[in-house]
Amino acid sequence: MSKKKNTTVTKISKAAEPVVVNQIVVKAPTRKVYDVGDWRNALRSADSGRVKSLYDLFEDVLIDGVLADAVSKRIDAVLNSELTFLDKDGKEVEEITTIMDTTDWEELLRQIMNERIYGRSGVEFICTPDSFHVEPIPAKHINLRNKCIVINDSDDKGVPYEGDTSLLILGHERSYGLLLKATPFAIYKRGGFGDWSQWIELFGMPQRIGKYNTYDPESRKLLEQALEQAGSASYVVIPREAEVETKEAGKGSGASYNEFRQACNEEMLITILGQTLTTVQGENGARSLGEVHKEVEEGKNRSDMRFVQRVLNNHVLPLLEARGYPVNGGKFIFPKAAEQLTVADIVQLSDIMPIPQSYLHEKYSIPVPENDEPIARRQLAAFEPVDIDGSNGTATVQNIDGGAVPTNSTQARQRAEASFFRRLRDFFVAAPTMMGANSKLPCPTATLSDDTLDNRLIKRVANGDAAYFDAELFKFISNDLLNAIHKVFKRPLKNADYVYDNLDPAFVTAMEQNLFHFSAAKTLAEVQKLNQLYRKSKSFEEFTAEAQKLCGKFNKVWQRTEYETANLTAEATANYQRLKAKSGKFPYWQYVTAGDEKVREEHKKLDGVTLMHNDPLWDKIYPPNGWKCRCHVVPRMKHEVSKEMVNTSKNIVEEYMGSDEWAKIKATHFDRGGSRTDIFHSNNMYIRKFAQMAAKLMSKVTPADWGLNHSYKQLIRNAKEEVKEYKGTPVDFWNKHKVRGKEGEDVLPVTDYNGRTWQMSKDSFDTHTSNKKKKRGFRTKYLDVIEEVFQNPDEVWLNSDASEPDVKDNYLNQYFYIKYYKGVAIVCVAKLQNDRMNFLSWYELYVSDKRKGLLIYRK
Repeated sequence: MSKKKNTTVTKISKAAEPVVVNQIVVKAPTRKVYDVGDWRNALRSADSGRVKSLYDLFEDVLIDGVLADAVSKRIDAVLNSELTFLDKDGKEVEEITTIMDTTDWEELLRQIMNERIYGRSGVEFICTPDSFHVEPIPAKHINLRNKCIVINDSDDKGVPYEGDTSLLILGHERSYGLLLKATPFAIYKRGGFGDWSQWIELFGMPQRIGKYNTYDPESRKLLEQALEQAGSASYVVIPREAEVETKEAGKGSGASYNEFRQACNEEMLITILGQTLTTVQGENGARSLGEVHKEVEEGKNRSDMRFVQRVLNNHVLPLLEARGYPVNGGKFIFPKAAEQLTVADIVQLSDIMPIPQSYLHEKYSIPVPENDEPIARRQLAAFEPVDIDGSNGTATVQNIDGGAVPTNSTQARQRAEASFFRRLRDFFVAAPTMMGANSKLPCPTATLSDDTLDNRLIKRVANGDAAYFDAELFKFISNDLLNAIHKVFKRPLKNADYVYDNLDPAFVTAMEQNLFHFSAAKTLAEVQKLNQLYRKSKSFEEFTAEAQKLCGKFNKVWQRTEYETANLTAEATANYQRLKAKSGKFPYWQYVTAGDEKVREEHKKLDGVTLMHNDPLWDKIYPPNGWKCRCHVVPRMKHEVSKEMVNTSKNIVEEYMGSDEWAKIKATHFDRGGSRTDIFHSNNMYIRKFAQMAAKLMSKVTPADWGLNHSYKQLIRNAKEEVKEYKGTPVDFWNKHKVRGKEGEDVLPVTDYNGRTWQMSKDSFDTHTSNKKKKRGFRTKYLDVIEEVFQNPDEVWLNSDASEPDVKDNYLNQYFYIKYYKGVAIVCVAKLQNDRMNFLSWYELYVSDKRKGLLIYRK
């Protein structure tokens, strides 16, 4: 009791029971097909004091996504703004700061903003000594004419709200908010979509004409029945001797319906937000025009914040003070936001005013170096030239400085002795600060359309949004190359006359992993080259012209070569796997070219070479033997081959291996035989040895660069699905799900979204469900969600796990399946090891570095 007497906040000692909210009879709004006549009738009814029909109509039109998003955008601008309470001495009050950090306070601000959207709003304050709670009052239950809260939405009388210190009611009679003005356009748009769909149904499908014999009426019935069952397109049934002529009143593409839809959207956006370009893109819009529209929207946001601030100070403060909160003499304010400074701005300002280093460390969350700790600086990877097709297809990519990164040089020592601000500028990647608004070039990027990948990529580079990596480009390259090998694995092999079993999933997965690495290296190289072009260009037009040439080489010419090489290599290696499996029936293999004028001279020399299937020479000459090589191997039975054929073939191959032609094949790394499980050799990638340093090169790419929420904590807060905990024992789970593996041991299988089956050994399962080596017994409760994480993940990353004791390299060769549940994220880890599909582990996600590497799947 003494502690209560010493408190500085005097609140009511007994929980206040809700006076109004628990009496209101909440009914579902009327759902029907509305037209503009209904809107006008509802408005007349509201002017007479009966607002139910109008607010039911508002609830129905908010189904429109554009209108709902505009309303949400207007409200969120206030909710996302910084709001604080200062007492009479200008200091924050802890008790008020605490309630302002609750969802109820957010609901209070939302209801205050609803006065502008609906024309009226209200809340009931339900406070206890230990909590702050508000309950919203539906707008259609607020009768401003009679100044009461009606129990049923169709009543005229109810509970008076004047003088009640628990109720906050906002609004003016005959004021129905912004939704009143936007509703007719939502209704017009809904009707326009109906007319558009009808137009498509009538004119989007061809008319069918069926003709029957006049003297055979039975055939007419059968013809009518067949046409009716053949689909919904219109049809005409006429005698064979008759003619039908269709007169078209006019021709059109239905574009007017789309223009009508866009006009309705624009009117709704202008009504709610005052502009359009911050939500939709105009056909002829420009960046400067978009900035003007943004200023208009920000002007409305400032008006909303002033309105909310006045309501809080004039109406909410007295209610809080009556409940014992220490608000006397204080006020709520929206602090004026300071203009955001870029790194370049800070560097320039440092020449004219002192800037504390502590401010910069705090602003960018950069820790202060300790003692002789090395200072981080920008050191980009050295991209080396790659010869794509052996002639003029050379992708020469350099560092961002145009040469090798200096290490033990005068330049390096000068950097080490530079000022703090020089080092700060060096720490950040230079490309973004040299582009877009801060660039030496004017950037009229709106002159480029968004209809092609090349144009979108060029615009992102010019705007500084693709300074190091580009997710869309990676997706295009990897999907194209994956499609090339999947076409092989999902159809019968064209050069075989027999049927084989399905390919080993480990073999296919290894090839896919190689293509992901190749695609990432190519993406880094192309983006790097585009940024170099931008810095060298004297005008935006020059940059655009050169960039389109470069993209044409990377994304068309070379991509086509790489696609065909991937397709042919996959076919050859798949054929190798199948031929090995049938070597008992077909002990000999024969090298065969495509047999046309395109065959290279060096490959013609191998045409007809026939050797035993296990001859070591196949590990060298098995095709493909170059970019776009179409040569293949066919099987031969024992009676089809003579000893003389084999001896002659060996002599041909041994002589060939001493030729200049073979030296060229070795130089391009196409001498690896059919047993390989990769498409592109590491030295044939745009960044040589990329796979060995992939984790390091991709460490700069964040989830935000992939278009994902950067914070996994935010994702689990927003998740709706609850995790299903397993209640049994690990032994029961193992006995229920185990299967016999290929080598005779028991394993736990799990199949992922792509049809790949990973397996966990009994020893590994016991380690992860007990506390023998580490405290992992708690993971047992997640056994029931393992299958769901694999089959329905939110994200799948190809990454490396530096925390594992046996991981000491920079390979991206572990698959991280992540699924977000309410309050927790579950990670399942798998890895291809020695041709085995191993399921390694599962655990709760606690650190962000698991979401690094290559994003190969997202829901």
